[in-house]
Amino acid sequence: MDGRQTTEMRVREAERCFLWHWGWVFPAAGLLLACLTGGGFWAWVDGQTPWLDWRQLLTWRAAVLGGAGAAFWGMWRALSGVRGRGRIAVVLAALGFAAAECAVRIPAAQTTFWLATEARLPAKANMSFMHDVCHVRLEEAAFKREGKPLLVLTGSSQVVEGVDEKALGEQLPDRTIVKRAVSSLRPLQALVAKKYIPLSKRDTVVHYLSEFDFANQDVFPYDWFRPFAGWGTWLDVLKAVGWKPILQEWRGLVDYSLAASFETWRQRDWARTAFLRVFGVSKEDSVFDATIPEKRGGAWFARETRGNANTLEENVQKRAFHIWIANVLQQGCNAIVFEGDVNPLLHNETRMALRREFEQWMAEGAAEGKWRFVPLEEQDAGIGPEDWADMTHLNEVGREKLTRAMGRVLEGIPAKAGEEM
Repeated sequence: MDGRQTTEMRVREAERCFLWHWGWVFPAAGLLLACLTGGGFWAWVDGQTPWLDWRQLLTWRAAVLGGAGAAFWGMWRALSGVRGRGRIAVVLAALGFAAAECAVRIPAAQTTFWLATEARLPAKANMSFMHDVCHVRLEEAAFKREGKPLLVLTGSSQVVEGVDEKALGEQLPDRTIVKRAVSSLRPLQALVAKKYIPLSKRDTVVHYLSEFDFANQDVFPYDWFRPFAGWGTWLDVLKAVGWKPILQEWRGLVDYSLAASFETWRQRDWARTAFLRVFGVSKEDSVFDATIPEKRGGAWFARETRGNANTLEENVQKRAFHIWIANVLQQGCNAIVFEGDVNPLLHNETRMALRREFEQWMAEGAAEGKWRFVPLEEQDAGIGPEDWADMTHLNEVGREKLTRAMGRVLEGIPAKAGEEM
């Protein structure tokens, strides 16, 4: 008998001893899980200390989970002496993954996951995108359409921090305000996130964009795409980006394909972050403080000349914008683009020239299509240097001014799409 056979016999003997003496661990784990999920689990989801409710031992939940643990032990013991069990184990693992994939797609599981993850994300500048994704996924999971037409707000972190949807709803009581804004959400990103943005007949979509949303970013930012990827949006992304850049970013292509296929892959980064902070985050990291906006300026805003811009990425975003607007109109929605701005301290001759080019391009597109462009002059928000928290994001006073100005413009636009704007 060679060493390999001896080692295999020892492993099988150890396995049999474990299953014989410690088999009770599996049903006990099921009962413990029942006690936890009876109440204390939701405290953990909220970032608090979990607790056990022993009364759950007398419920059907305990019977089902304890029985599942016992069934797992029995299956393992039955297969422990079977030849070719490696192949059986692979099949069972595949079935287990399929079951997990189906489970995480359930709305209740979605809500639980994003709530638990959000409570474990530090309130740091580089986590702003992850926080925004949590908000969008939670809002979409809980979304229920009411009788009123929707006013859907989309855009980047400038919309996240610069538009108060509750105050806007008070100005426009005949509409339901829905906010689907994420850091760095530009036209291409809007195409990817389309299935999480309500688009239905009679609704109005408002996109807040500036000339800086069309340049100085990766052509195929698959890290951004991952939590929103889907096969239904893949053709639009391909039309906007083109084959050559995608094939050059073959890792991004593989990543997008995995995310489009599996919800577990879309949740990958958030699950890892939450796992590393399973017991919550420190108190000082649990809320945003006054210094955060200074760190969220966006490095791409520091570009001083047009020569530093990525022309390829600019063209990709322009193609994506046309496809995005066409999708909105095809759904029977009104499409309105508000021109965005940055702190006047960033204004210079080069930037102003780029802005004039952007405004002309937008105005020409709106004249040819059936959507509306609202330039800064028409908004008349009265926002000055003192209304900015940093170079790119408004403070509370600026937020109020922009929201009020946006409401004034939208008051003159019919709540139902298809009517004359």
